[in-house]
Amino acid sequence: MYYETHGGGDPLLLINGLGSDSTEWLFQIPAFAGRFLVVAFDNRGAGRSDTPPGPYSTAQMADDAAALLAHLGADRMHVLGVSLGGMVAQEVALRHSHRVRKLVLGCTSPGGEGSVRPAPEVLKMFVRAPGGDPEEEIRRVLPFLYSERYLRDHPEEIEEFVRRRLADRVCVEGHASQLAAAVSHSAWDRLAGIGAPTLVIAGDGDRVVPTENSHRIAERIPGAKLVILPGAPHRLFAENAEDFNREVISFLLSGPP
Repeated sequence: MYYETHGGGDPLLLINGLGSDSTEWLFQIPAFAGRFLVVAFDNRGAGRSDTPPGPYSTAQMADDAAALLAHLGADRMHVLGVSLGGMVAQEVALRHSHRVRKLVLGCTSPGGEGSVRPAPEVLKMFVRAPGGDPEEEIRRVLPFLYSERYLRDHPEEIEEFVRRRLADRVCVEGHASQLAAAVSHSAWDRLAGIGAPTLVIAGDGDRVVPTENSHRIAERIPGAKLVILPGAPHRLFAENAEDFNREVISFLLSGPP
């Protein structure tokens, strides 16, 4: 497993989403590292971590994250996960509750019978075919990740995102195994067991994970705080990084609810 650390202070573990690696936190690490010891890592099947045989489960990936915490000698950490990483973070909080101080769940789903699934055509866009053109596959999902306005007004950042994804060493098998973890995730009937103070944050322009999922998660976890950013898309942590970072930092630095 590949990981890196930045800054100092209370430890904060970042868990990224489907098919991405730790470089996706480029808008968060500079903002967070001044206040926290930020730990970013590559999930199994992506980046510089190994790709063991799949399919994977979010519980399995949560155990990976907990093993990393143990390796670092961290008794407890704040945990922030987005998208698939938010599903993994739910499992970390449920399976390894003694290691979680505060929990942040971004643009994610509870899975199970209480979840609101994306439209079939949306899910289809994220399935990679063996032998497919990597750049074409990345570009076809851009309208689902960013707002139309951002795609039009920030072409340089969009091209940099494409370049990063093309440079990632994510094989078709690793991507498919992670996608299987996302599709099979089911924590709905256990969310009430999360005891860590929790922030649920999403945008109401999310076309990948319907925003209703965040409302349902916040209702299910005792005392959870819900923040919905108007117009923000699935990659709100990039397109709306300033607002996202401000909400996360404020929550993590606040006293107990």
